[in-house]
Amino acid sequence: MSDVTDDTAKTRISPGLELGRRIRLLREMAGLNQQQLANKVGISRSAVAFWETGRSGHVGKHLGALAEALGVDAEVLLTGMAYKEIQETLTPDESMFLNLYRQLSPLIKLQAQKWVERRVRQAEEDAEG
Repeated sequence: MSDVTDDTAKTRISPGLELGRRIRLLREMAGLNQQQLANKVGISRSAVAFWETGRSGHVGKHLGALAEALGVDAEVLLTGMAYKEIQETLTPDESMFLNLYRQLSPLIKLQAQKWVERRVRQAEEDAEG
């Protein structure tokens, strides 16, 4: 039984590190480097690096500006969850794709998004040429 407890403790991530990972992921999704995000929030680049490595420091003080700079609600930063009603009706294949996407880790979601964006750009270029 202690093995299970030890394994659980090893895989548990500190809240600060989870927040740091969300900040980094959202920054990358916004196409910003650490310095650009720091400039938007009005802090130093080292503060962004500090947050992204799980040492939250004074992140709470800058939460509103950070969320605005990243283009998300503060709730997304704090919980990693965003809720939005989808008004469109999904086709069965779109529904299946969305369900599979939701099962991916944040990093893989980002990679999948970039892959799809590349394919769309390629299709647009092929249509033009």
